Amino acid sequence: MKKITLLLSFIVCVIFAQAQVLLVEDFNYPIGSDIKSHGWPIHSGSGATKDSITVVPGLTFSGYIGSGIGNAVADTGRFCDQNHVFASQTAGLVYASFMVKPIAAGAAATYFLHFAPTLISSNTFFTRVWVNATGTGLGIGSTVPTTYSPIVLNTTYLVIIKYDFSTKTSSLFIFNALPTAEPTTAQATFIETTGPAAATPTDIGTIAIRQGQTSGVSNQKLIIDGIRVTKSYNDLFTATNFFTPKVDALSVSLSGNTLTVNNAANGSTVDVYSTVGAKVQTSKLENNTIQLNNLSKGLYVVRVGNMTSKIMM
Repeated sequence: MKKITLLLSFIVCVIFAQAQVLLVEDFNYPIGSDIKSHGWPIHSGSGATKDSITVVPGLTFSGYIGSGIGNAVADTGRFCDQNHVFASQTAGLVYASFMVKPIAAGAAATYFLHFAPTLISSNTFFTRVWVNATGTGLGIGSTVPTTYSPIVLNTTYLVIIKYDFSTKTSSLFIFNALPTAEPTTAQATFIETTGPAAATPTDIGTIAIRQGQTSGVSNQKLIIDGIRVTKSYNDLFTATNFFTPKVDALSVSLSGNTLTVNNAANGSTVDVYSTVGAKVQTSKLENNTIQLNNLSKGLYVVRVGNMTSKIMM
């Protein structure tokens, strides 16, 4: 029994250990505020009206660790391009994940999100993610893609981009359900040796959101949320908490699909994680209970605030 307890405690610590995450941006700022005052300076398009991308209500994507946290941004304007720095990377792999929801057609195809060096400039954009003019397709490349992967308006997708320094390859992955492992094949790839970028990147230390325009009309109508930048695929989905969890401090009991939490206030947020760190459910505590989704048999970790406990389905 002692060995089992130690094993379960180890699993909890692994799930809640800080992963190799370079940036987490949940846009947890007041709705209607400008992100230029929250770590997203303008690198192009200053002077436009309105010059900064605006915070709007957040997006949700079942199971994604950034789902339903904070708010989102409306990439629906023109001219203003803004960026956020992270620890510079010069080798290996760089990943970024984000939720995106296309809400309308734009004036023309445009790239709306990309990597760049720490010192960003207009000819050093890499891993450019494009949306077509109708808002129904995503692509990747240094110039307008010849093909797009289809998406549906007013639907939230999880998008992952990847840059491989060894092959100079950018990859685009698009999901309508939470992936269980990194796909072996991307929806699209692009080798960063041609196009507007004069050379392949020597470092990547910035992620940027762009607002393109044609004849004064916005090229994109998108909502973006839950940005995470990491050095590995798995770390995109690992809970990163900047506190030490109180393992087994949460008092819970399970009867069927009804989970009772005995030592947390009603209205508290209850998160349920799989043993690989993927958030599988978020609910509000009512009458000290929540109803669990149809979870597969196995071990799960329940978290309320900085208290956790384990349940076996």
